Amino acid sequence: MTAAQDFSFRDYPEAVALRALGYFHHRAELDRFLASAGIDGEVRQPPVRRDVLAKVLDFLLENEAALIQFSHAVDLPPEAAYEARRRFDS
Repeated sequence: MTAAQDFSFRDYPEAVALRALGYFHHRAELDRFLASAGIDGEVRQPPVRRDVLAKVLDFLLENEAALIQFSHAVDLPPEAAYEARRRFDS
């Protein structure tokens, strides 16, 4: 992990959530996420609200296979998503 990655996920949990959102979009999983999270197009109109970003992380953390694939794709440890979600609550 680089210093820039450490800085972004520890200090900016939104950055991890936005990367996850982009990952879902790129992998054509965005519609499945929207349906399961009960979000109707809220992620398609910037700015994406903080509560919506928290739902993105919730969805990721509930799907271990997706979490591992996301972590490899964006070169972040899986713990980054857990830490980012925890920081949304603080």
